[in-house]
Amino acid sequence: MPVSTPLAITLSGHELELYPGGLYWPKHQALMVSDLHLGKDATFRRHGIGVPVGSSRATLRCVSDMLEASGATELFVIGDLFHARSSLSMDATSLFGGFLDHHHDVAVTLIEGNHDRAVGALPESWPMEVVLGTFHLDTLAMAHEPGSLPSDADLLVSGHLHPAHVLSDGGESTGKLPCFWWSSGCLVLPACGRFIGTMRISPKENDRIWVIADEQVVAV
Repeated sequence: MPVSTPLAITLSGHELELYPGGLYWPKHQALMVSDLHLGKDATFRRHGIGVPVGSSRATLRCVSDMLEASGATELFVIGDLFHARSSLSMDATSLFGGFLDHHHDVAVTLIEGNHDRAVGALPESWPMEVVLGTFHLDTLAMAHEPGSLPSDADLLVSGHLHPAHVLSDGGESTGKLPCFWWSSGCLVLPACGRFIGTMRISPKENDRIWVIADEQVVAV
């Protein structure tokens, strides 16, 4: 399925583009995604929970589509690349290795998240930089868990929460829709993974929200 036209926004003076599942910064040709949780289906099956296969492939296809549509030369995964140590199945690692081979001209950086710490060391052969803590690109900072805006940054991009928003009108509701959530200088990305739960957010008056509905990003 072709990637929909991204929604152009400006935050803290930065011209950015929102794709269903990722943030693109044209100035640096950088795509940012969070919470892929690759191999989560394998972990569930290991614990005897029958879930469909293919979620990791669908997740990586989504990232590939965004890379190709945007022309990004850098990819930042802002935490939780794999779900658990048991998620490093042969299928999941082979899929991700193939993804890296296919996008060999894209520089990949993983900003470590809480699940990444539990997963432990990844194959050394993967051409990917792993960063602990907060990573800076100009005055934009990236960290897996949302927090206060660093003193040397004007925008913090995070993940971790898997944010979702509910639109309601006249007693009718959309149900939870994955969303981008900007609050107090921090932009929280929706989970990019295809087999991921969401958390309903409680936005404040001056927050900004963009929901993902039918593969389109829409300002609320």
